[in-house]
Amino acid sequence: MPLPKPNLDDNEEIFITRCMSDAVMIDEFGKLDQRFAVCEMQWESFKQKIKEFYEDIEEDEMESETQDEEEIDDDELVIMLNQIKEMTNFPQQGDDQTVSLTNSKYELFPIEFAARIKEKYPDVWKLGGNILGNEQYRHLLEIREKKIPSDQLTPRQNEAIRLREAWSARHFENSRPAGVIAQIKWHMVGSRGLQYMKDLMNEEIKKRYGDEA
Repeated sequence: MPLPKPNLDDNEEIFITRCMSDAVMIDEFGKLDQRFAVCEMQWESFKQKIKEFYEDIEEDEMESETQDEEEIDDDELVIMLNQIKEMTNFPQQGDDQTVSLTNSKYELFPIEFAARIKEKYPDVWKLGGNILGNEQYRHLLEIREKKIPSDQLTPRQNEAIRLREAWSARHFENSRPAGVIAQIKWHMVGSRGLQYMKDLMNEEIKKRYGDEA
């Protein structure tokens, strides 16, 4: 069965959400972090093809063989998917640490600051997407607030931690308001640091509410 593919009017969140809820994906990739990795790969492949398409138009080289040379054949795709299915290391390939937020490569964003934005400034909170990010926020918040030990994590909580690690690796450098809010929802501190994130959020809050978190 074919994997889901993005539509031209999709943004990343819309496609990733649809892809992760697809029946074929759920059947083929039961673990959330595996499914997320495959969906992200589909999205990145789509973006690359769009980029190449417009580059060809600009250069007037529609007959170029470059795209054919860069395409992944079916055998290579199968190998890549099998590798993703077998990914079990944490926090990254080659490591053998317990799956826990304390073993993450990425700093945790303060719970209190995130909660104030969510409760008092909903217009700012929804800048960072409203589906997968909100779900992750709830699961990770429960783990942190209840201080759930690694050996008592539910399978869904375990997957939430793994998914956070994979997502953070892809979005660590995002420093725009929407990206920073998304990082906050995923309980992580981006490449510009905690103070930058707080200052940027306060700027957005002042613009919309004349207030400060």
